[in-house]
Amino acid sequence: MGFEIYHGTPHTVWVPIVDLDTIYIGQLVACQVNEGIVPLGTASGANDTTGKKVPMGVVVGLNLAIPSYDSTFKTDKITDASPLNSTVDYRLLEGKHPKGDTAAYAKVAIITAETILKGPIYNAAFGTAMVLGTVTTGDANGVSCTVNTLEVAGVAGLASVYFRTGNCKGVYRVTDDSSATAVTWDKATPRAVAVGDTLVRANGLRIFGPSYTQFDSESMYINSAAALTTDYFGIDVIALDLSEASKEYVIFKFNADHFCLKRA
Repeated sequence: MGFEIYHGTPHTVWVPIVDLDTIYIGQLVACQVNEGIVPLGTASGANDTTGKKVPMGVVVGLNLAIPSYDSTFKTDKITDASPLNSTVDYRLLEGKHPKGDTAAYAKVAIITAETILKGPIYNAAFGTAMVLGTVTTGDANGVSCTVNTLEVAGVAGLASVYFRTGNCKGVYRVTDDSSATAVTWDKATPRAVAVGDTLVRANGLRIFGPSYTQFDSESMYINSAAALTTDYFGIDVIALDLSEASKEYVIFKFNADHFCLKRA
């Protein structure tokens, strides 16, 4: 399962799907100009200023009578095909569309700049846990450590480290380095960082507030391996949870810039 509405959708609507595409429950989607919805996909440019895709919503329903399960994303899916003389059993469709339309439709929960979302964080593939760092060089002052190579170098001031085990278990800090191994932060931890402590780091995501993120091509998860130096979406983090492997997630809303087609 991908993204979900955490709070604040103003409306749900049944919409068609772009020709021959596959759409998944829990997917972030945008409105394609000619035919229907498409995956929001990955950002192009800072705050997607090259792509300029406007997030439309999260898919919450499909009109297939017999659900089709996707083992990769662990959710139901639907694939568009030509409606001409189609014998596929479509049901559940509401709104202005006729019940007998033999086309694939998805039910979308609309999102605005005020909508709060919850999304999983994975390392370059759905279900793959973030890299666990083990401290090889500690710090008596509690402001740095060296670890095995994490999935990507951090963006200074825009990444959060979380200690899974050891002296500082449960502590979050926003990191200042641009390294994948030498991690530093300003606010000291309550105790010294020791060799053998373990941690994970979410690149681009602050503990709260303005942050960067990148989705996979199907916009089903946040990609912790993304560099975020050139291409990213701008989001505002409400809460970040890195406490459990393969269950890391972030609660966030899109920055209002993403809802303006004319942004620079």
